[in-house]
Amino acid sequence: MLKKELKKKLDKEIYLAFRESVFGGVDFGKKIRDEHSIITKENYNEYIDNFYAEHSSDLENTLKDTEECFDEIKDVLFLELQKYFNKDYSKEKYICYLSIFDCNPRYIERKSFQVYYNRSHNMRKEVIAHELTHFAFYDFCHKLGIKNNNALWELSEIFNVFFLNLPSIRNAIGAEESLFYPDLKSKLEAIRLMWDKKVEASEFILNSLRYIQNI
Repeated sequence: MLKKELKKKLDKEIYLAFRESVFGGVDFGKKIRDEHSIITKENYNEYIDNFYAEHSSDLENTLKDTEECFDEIKDVLFLELQKYFNKDYSKEKYICYLSIFDCNPRYIERKSFQVYYNRSHNMRKEVIAHELTHFAFYDFCHKLGIKNNNALWELSEIFNVFFLNLPSIRNAIGAEESLFYPDLKSKLEAIRLMWDKKVEASEFILNSLRYIQNI
């Protein structure tokens, strides 16, 4: 089940967390400034309040449309996740928050994430599929006894490029999954060779982590 919500308070927290953030080769602060040129640390509280008030109709309409986004991908996505990880993730409770910022963070422990409201219908489907896949990936890795670290995060992003480009999922989303973080590009092809061997999930993950940690 995926619950969809607006949460203005979270957007205020996201602005403070990401306004100067550069991570993985992505300048999140610039992405915020490009869309909201007059927002500052001094006026962000009032700015976000006003934006929500002035765009309330757009936000509510997009929230309703995001329900359709989920409906269009859920059956195929959860089927492929179950086939790969040998667990049904469709009964888990997830929360999707629309955001006025194009940062799209996730919170693994709470199974919640944000989606930028101004993305197209298909690209909101992509974010939803991307984040739900992360939740399944981390759940599987934690059950293997793997701890959260930077190598696991890197692999989670690279894994999504392969998994979400499975033909059934890509067709449901209507868009190709690309690597979001430029700093990971140098590791993509070597790990693709491991993926192409079509080994079991645990073997792929452990071998890929060893590669990332040893380069």
